[in-house]
Amino acid sequence: MAVVLVNWALATLAEVKEYLGITDTTNDDLLSRLINSASSFVEKETDRRLVDTAYDKDTVSDKENTWFNGDGSGKQFLRQYPVNSVSAVEVSGATISAASATDYYGSTGYALYFRKGLLYYEAGWSAGIQNVRVTYNAGYAPGTPEREELRELLCSLVAYTWNHRKKMGFKMERLGNYQYSRSDLREGWQQKTISRYRRKRSG
Repeated sequence: MAVVLVNWALATLAEVKEYLGITDTTNDDLLSRLINSASSFVEKETDRRLVDTAYDKDTVSDKENTWFNGDGSGKQFLRQYPVNSVSAVEVSGATISAASATDYYGSTGYALYFRKGLLYYEAGWSAGIQNVRVTYNAGYAPGTPEREELRELLCSLVAYTWNHRKKMGFKMERLGNYQYSRSDLREGWQQKTISRYRRKRSG
């Protein structure tokens, strides 16, 4: 059975093969494993899900990203950002609607600050444990400048390992189990890119 790319893969198999100049399918499974491993490494280093992803407050596996503690203030930072859309918000079981188009300060409902992943509600998010629950979509969509930059990063990580596999003493079967680490960031721009996308706040 062919290796399937993880949902958070930062590049497709076709993109990596084009980057490497590979046209045959002999090593597709191996390259897919390297893509998965490198994507997981970048996600771990940045502490974020970078690809655009839907998060549902009613899906148990999404609780970490959709259930938040209200603290009585007007600010609620979502865990994943930038936010592309919000489809449902509730606090202590009550539905909160989006503010009107002319209300930028959240006095009639919540106001969304997309890039920050911030929901502002002037009335305040009632204090409670995991009582603020949000269904939303967040991350960088294909075709955006950020996603293109992350694709380039991913391709460069896979390319380094692929092109240096003999020097690194890897046989194909070992390379298939390769796990990326910070020592694989051979270029300054790779380190700067990861640093720029690293989570700057808790939420």
